Amino acid sequence: MKYRTLLLSLCLFVSFAASAQKDTCKIGLYVNCLYDFDMAGKSFMSDFWMWMNYKNDSLKLDDAIEIPNSKSTEFSHYSVEKKGDINWATQKCRAQIMHQWDVSKFPFDEQRLTIELEDAKYDTSQLIYVADSANSKLDCAFNSKEWRMKSFTVNGGEKSYQTTYGNPELMGSSSYPRVVAEFVIKRHNSWLMLVKMLTGAYVAFLISCFVFFISSECQDSRFGLCVGGLFAAIGNKYIVESTVPSSTINTLMDDVHNLTFAFILVIVGIIIISLSLFNSGDERKKRKSLKLDKWTFWTLIGLYTLVNVFLIWRAAH
Repeated sequence: MKYRTLLLSLCLFVSFAASAQKDTCKIGLYVNCLYDFDMAGKSFMSDFWMWMNYKNDSLKLDDAIEIPNSKSTEFSHYSVEKKGDINWATQKCRAQIMHQWDVSKFPFDEQRLTIELEDAKYDTSQLIYVADSANSKLDCAFNSKEWRMKSFTVNGGEKSYQTTYGNPELMGSSSYPRVVAEFVIKRHNSWLMLVKMLTGAYVAFLISCFVFFISSECQDSRFGLCVGGLFAAIGNKYIVESTVPSSTINTLMDDVHNLTFAFILVIVGIIIISLSLFNSGDERKKRKSLKLDKWTFWTLIGLYTLVNVFLIWRAAH
């Protein structure tokens, strides 16, 4: 029993001694601005200051930090000062950060933007990053007409890779310390943007519905109005896609446009049936044709409205 206790104590001591040998670096950042939210380019820009507090004078952090989720980075104004027994290093950065924009609920979307600060020189066996959450801030001057900031957090951690990058002292994998800043932003004026984006599709549907007020004797006018509504809906879809990037999943915009196309197709089918009844020469069938037009108009308007309300409610919530 004594031997087990001694062995356990020895293991704990060795573990503590090994962890004590690791240097600790506290990292924080002050974000001056977030801008150039580019959905088509899948990126955004950020300017920020970051600082590093550490005690080991032998650490060289002037070129140690990288931003792995960036397209391009520009570091400048590096300086280091001794404040008591702590080294205080500061550096400014401008980076174009990659971000996969989730537009499935556009324009009711909420985005989680991240800036990953990772050590490219020291692994977790040598250095540990701790987030300076208390001092990390977002400039209160952040003001976007399109977005509002919901939250900003900074957390420390590590990133593991299934490679040693050729390091002969490691086996199988390697891990490096990192700090991740996360911004949660919500779109402003979502309802206004929704109306602006989908007005064309709704007008196209109404244009197609107006065929039921045109006499079946005017066949060309009826089909011409449907074709006009269809082209208006297609045009509106192209306009929306020039603003909202294409996605591998159906977005709210896709659902509404596909719904509009489907209803226009139904309208074409119904006016063909109505035309067939009207030209049958039977007065009873002719009255059925007029009745069909009347009831179809209100039924399609009601169904289209209900399905749209459901789709928009699902995206908004």
